[in-house]
Amino acid sequence: MRNSTILGAVAALAALPLALGACSSGRADALRPARPAQGPTQAISTPPPPPAPSVLSGRVGLADGPLYAVKVDNTTRAHPQVGLTKADVVYVEQVEGGVTRLAALFSSAYPKTVGPVRSGRITDIDLLKQYGTVGLFYSGSQTRLLPKLQAAPLKLVSFDANPSGYTRVRSRPMPYDVIGTFAELRKRAGTVSTPTKVGYTFGAAPAGGRPAASVSIRYPFARVGAQWSAASKRWLLSMDGAPDLAAEGGQLGPSTLVVQYATVRSTSYRDVNGVATPLTETVGSGKALIFRDGQVYDGEWKRATATEPTAYTVAGQPAVFAPGQVWIALIGRDRPVTVK
Repeated sequence: MRNSTILGAVAALAALPLALGACSSGRADALRPARPAQGPTQAISTPPPPPAPSVLSGRVGLADGPLYAVKVDNTTRAHPQVGLTKADVVYVEQVEGGVTRLAALFSSAYPKTVGPVRSGRITDIDLLKQYGTVGLFYSGSQTRLLPKLQAAPLKLVSFDANPSGYTRVRSRPMPYDVIGTFAELRKRAGTVSTPTKVGYTFGAAPAGGRPAASVSIRYPFARVGAQWSAASKRWLLSMDGAPDLAAEGGQLGPSTLVVQYATVRSTSYRDVNGVATPLTETVGSGKALIFRDGQVYDGEWKRATATEPTAYTVAGQPAVFAPGQVWIALIGRDRPVTVK
């Protein structure tokens, strides 16, 4: 009896350190901070780079898409014009009777509607070849000119051939009432070129300009004016002395205005009144005036073939345009241009 009691006491004393160790370990585990739960690994996403500026207008954040040209009337009864605020480049051409018509190019942005749409002219063929295969929205052409338009690298979308996508607006007098729905006309055009390089350079204003507040460009029976607006950083346009207002609101005006002196000659084509159609030769070379940021630069233009882009230079270096819409006034070499 006595021996068994002694043996039990010894066993209890031997187990005591183990029990104390177990208690100590439990307290340490309780005091140790819990590990955070491991969730699934999340990949760090990198936002896509912004699109490169438009090669036609230098607009940042607007990528170039398929290129379309629209023939728009530019006489008094055609105003206000529709959709031109979205254009990248707008050409002013001399047509019959010494008045002007526009060829508006759209690539980085498209308007909902555009117009008033008018007929194509012989000048358009060589002018547009430098941009590849262009969709041309127009209201028809002289019968003798149609085969030349069809043979050109153009996707023709004519109101006369098919009125789908065009509407006659009752509030406008004929023939200044044809307005195109851009999305529908794009579908009719099919696959056209997307510009990648057209010869324009955009950037900050270089040295070498002289101050210019306004310019007056005189065609035989039309006048295009522009007044520099420092507030909007644009050349606000006027046509025949009246502000050139947009149907969407505001006054039309490009960031860069180019006066391109070229040969304008008569052709054998005639309009419905029998008046000869002029041709402006856009292949060749000549002088140019480049207006930007309240300054004018004396420059030159050169284009060796119809499929090459027009190169504008100042003092032998590429002319630098201000980012934004560009208007190019094609005018006879002997026509008066007044800069103030």
